[in-house]
Amino acid sequence: MKRMLRAAAVLLAFAAGGCAGTTSGPDKDKLPEFRLSCAAALPAAQAGAASRQPAETLIEGVSVLNQQLRDYFGGRTDIRLISAEEAGDAGGPRTSLAAAKAAAEKVGCNAILETSLSRYKERLGGEYTAKEPAAVGFSYRLLALPEGTVLCRGSFDEEQEPLMNNLLKFRQSAENGFKWVTAERLLEQSLRERLDACVFLNGTK
Repeated sequence: MKRMLRAAAVLLAFAAGGCAGTTSGPDKDKLPEFRLSCAAALPAAQAGAASRQPAETLIEGVSVLNQQLRDYFGGRTDIRLISAEEAGDAGGPRTSLAAAKAAAEKVGCNAILETSLSRYKERLGGEYTAKEPAAVGFSYRLLALPEGTVLCRGSFDEEQEPLMNNLLKFRQSAENGFKWVTAERLLEQSLRERLDACVFLNGTK
């Protein structure tokens, strides 16, 4: 019984001190002196030549990522979701920052939010018996206009691990009911964590 209690205490300690692994932007006390009027959120793009995924898989992942951006920023007046036509691209590798800046300025925003997807691999198998775990990779950056100063940035490139392989992710495993998640779920969780870490995007600044 004592042994079981000690094991439970260890797991709770990991849950309380779990690390999200966020790689976003400057420290809060060192943020650039910048007043955000609004940010033009460009549609997600494929990561281009750096991608390790088939184009069809990335197209599906980009569509999922765009929906999650809409869900995250839904109802916000300080974030303007820009269409592919307005941004001057169709979801492929983005080549023109000038076109993106023009789109942001057209809607009266002084910042650009860019996201790109480099990896989107679906889980093979069921929730408890997956043969291969889901994996996703993406990055984002928030740029101030007109200089292009980076206000926040973040990235994620991982596949889901079993709980016993990484106890630091106990909180996320518990949130998922200790199941193998889909690529969509993994992307949703990691995107939310990264965007939450940027005060310009999480609505607290």
